Amino acid sequence: MPYLLQFLQSLAVVALAPLYAGVLTRASALVQSKHGPAILQPYFDLWKWLGKASAVSDQTSWIFRAAPYVAMACYLAVSTIVPVITDQPLPLAFLGDLLGGALVLGLASFVMSLAALDTASPLGGLGASRTTWIGSLAEPALILVFFTVGVLSASDNPYLMNHAIAASPLAMVLPTHLLGAVAFFMLLLAETGHIPIDNPSGTIEISMIEESRVLEYSGREYALVKWGGWIKLFLLSAIFMNVFVLPWGLGDGTSLVGGLVGILAVLGKLAVCGLAIVIIDSSFAKLRFFRIAEYLGGAFLLALIGIVTSYVVAK
Repeated sequence: MPYLLQFLQSLAVVALAPLYAGVLTRASALVQSKHGPAILQPYFDLWKWLGKASAVSDQTSWIFRAAPYVAMACYLAVSTIVPVITDQPLPLAFLGDLLGGALVLGLASFVMSLAALDTASPLGGLGASRTTWIGSLAEPALILVFFTVGVLSASDNPYLMNHAIAASPLAMVLPTHLLGAVAFFMLLLAETGHIPIDNPSGTIEISMIEESRVLEYSGREYALVKWGGWIKLFLLSAIFMNVFVLPWGLGDGTSLVGGLVGILAVLGKLAVCGLAIVIIDSSFAKLRFFRIAEYLGGAFLLALIGIVTSYVVAK
C-alpha cells in the first residue's frame, strides 16, 4: 500500500498541476473583469503541443533536446519527497530533505538556462541570465526559510516538519514561523514567475523573464517545459500550505481512501493559496527589473530575522 500511495501522490501532482494553473489563470481574468480561458485550457494546450513535431534550430546541441526531460525528472523527484497528500512518510520520502529538494529544483532551472544559452538566441541568453541572477538571490533566502521551520521542528525533513507544526498549534503564531511563512510565499511568487517578479501572461519579449528562455521550444518539448513549470508551482504551493500554513487534514498514509482524502484536502488548501496569488497578481504592478533585488533581499532579511528571533526567544 505505501508504494501505491507513493505512485498516487506523484500521479496526482502530474495530473492536477495543469488544473491548478488553469484555475489561477481563469480567476485572475475574472478579477480583472475579463472572460479568460477555460479552466481546462492547459489540458487542451498540452494535447495540442504533444501532437506536434518539434522544430529545432541547427545551432543547438543535445543539451537543448535533453533539458526538458531532465527538468521534468527533477520535478517528479521532488514530488516523491514532500508531503502532498499524506502526512506519513512514503517509501521514497527519506531520499532527500527540503534542502535536497531545493537543490533538485535548482538543477532543473540550471539545465533550462543552459538550454537557452545553447540556442545562440539573444533573447534566450537574456532570459537565461535574468533567471540565473534571480535564482542566485532567491536560493540563499530559500535555504534560510527552511532553517526557520527546522529550528522549530528540529529536522529538515518536510514530513517531520509537518508533524512538528501540526502537533504544536502555538508554533504557528511564533514570530519565527510567521516570518518564515511570509518569506517563503514571497519566494514562491519569484520562483514561479508571478507578479511582482514576472507576469505569466505577458507577451512583451523584452520584459519577459521565465518565458523568454523557452521561446525556442515547440511541440512535445514545449509541452514538457510548460507542464514542468505548472508542476513546480503546484509543489511549492503544496509545501507552503502543508508545512507553513495548514499542516492538518492530510491522509494518514495507510490506505488508499486516506490518499484520496488527502487529494481533496490539498485541493482545498491550494484554493486558498491560489486566491492569495490571484489577489497579488491583480493588485500589484510588476517590479522594475533592478528592484527585484530589493524584493528578494526583503525575503532574505525576513527569514534571517526569524532565525535570530528563535534564539532570542529561547534565551
